[in-house]
Amino acid sequence: MEYFTLQVEAAKKYGVNAAIVLHCIIYFVLSNKRANKNKKNGRFWTYNSYGGWVQSLPFFTSTQIRRALQKLREQGAVETGRFNKKGYDKTLWYTVSNEILQEAEASEYWTKRISKSTKASAKIDRPIPYKEYLNIEPY
Repeated sequence: MEYFTLQVEAAKKYGVNAAIVLHCIIYFVLSNKRANKNKKNGRFWTYNSYGGWVQSLPFFTSTQIRRALQKLREQGAVETGRFNKKGYDKTLWYTVSNEILQEAEASEYWTKRISKSTKASAKIDRPIPYKEYLNIEPY
């Protein structure tokens, strides 16, 4: 059985769906920072397609993912960019606001979670083709 944790304050502020997606983005941004990967414009990023998000979070539909990400962008919790090498590649890259990143870096939860991570980053360097997905393991 797998378990998922999310921050209660984030769920109150953004809604449960958006808080779950935010949790995943924080995890990958911190993992990428630890591995010094996917650094663009002085910040660390992660990327995924809507289909990739659905495979990572199978309890959501593509529409729910899209709405959650839109809500996070509108409220300033997440920023998006396109850093793909191919012009036809429309995969979005995501990072968290500086405030959320600082809170996560100061958090004992995230410090333990990232240090327990067996892989420095579950992401590959090329957005297309995308073959690896988030696998949240119980801890």
